Amino acid sequence: MVAAESENKLAHQLEQIVLAKIAADKLNLPPLPAVAMKLLTLIRDPDFSTRKVVGTLEQDPLLAARVLRTAKSAAYAAAGPVKSLEAAFTRLGAQKVKAILVEASAKKIFDSKDPEIATAFTAIWEHSIAVGLMTRDLIALTEGAELMDAGYLAGLLHDVGKPLMGAVLLDAEKGLERNREIVWVKSDVWLEAVRRTHRTVGVSLAEKWRLPEEIILAIKDCSDYDSVNRKSLANYVRFCNAAVKKVGIYPGPVDVDDAEALVMIGRSLLGLNDEIIGKISSGLAERVKQAA
Repeated sequence: MVAAESENKLAHQLEQIVLAKIAADKLNLPPLPAVAMKLLTLIRDPDFSTRKVVGTLEQDPLLAARVLRTAKSAAYAAAGPVKSLEAAFTRLGAQKVKAILVEASAKKIFDSKDPEIATAFTAIWEHSIAVGLMTRDLIALTEGAELMDAGYLAGLLHDVGKPLMGAVLLDAEKGLERNREIVWVKSDVWLEAVRRTHRTVGVSLAEKWRLPEEIILAIKDCSDYDSVNRKSLANYVRFCNAAVKKVGIYPGPVDVDDAEALVMIGRSLLGLNDEIIGKISSGLAERVKQAA
């Protein structure tokens, strides 16, 4: 009991440190990489120049390679071979390329040089990919292909505040080390501190990256269904988050009864049936490993 109280107190201390940084606008959030920012700014203009976009993309070989690899993937193979970056961009379209840029930028947030932290972040990233893939597929089946990429990004980024919190907690640890009675946090204390604050941090990042409002709302409102706007992006993410937890792709313990209840509520709210749920769940773990 004493140990539990001590751990809860520590989690509360960490939470207060983070909230204070946010309130004082002193939380260091990573900017979008320069090339990605330039590209997203160009693509926002409905009259953008494809040649200018491609020229900017060529400034980042890793992003360019990612776009080419996606255009050559099995999902687009029927359209024939891709022989240039311009052809790849044309094949994928602006919205798909935008999703690739944001995904590549977000992936860097989940990287860490510390092996233990890297393992924890990898598990969060795999959960995020699973929610992104399931949200994308669910929206494609129920709403149409034009909203797929927004659904993928909303699902992918719904927990982006967690690795950011991890970096903040490392800074917080340094401040707490002066107290010799404090031994650095166990994983459950870390997860509790993250649980309390990661949505606020995630929204702050999404706003800094100037992501679409519907994606920001999906990050912010992922914990509650919207009974008024039943087909909101946040509701799709909320359902898929619970469904992914239910199948065990999640770091840390899962309240199975809670996940089951949220899946049942989501089924009713979104008008889903067993056939649709079976399609979006099929081979999910394998697809996550391939995408990660």
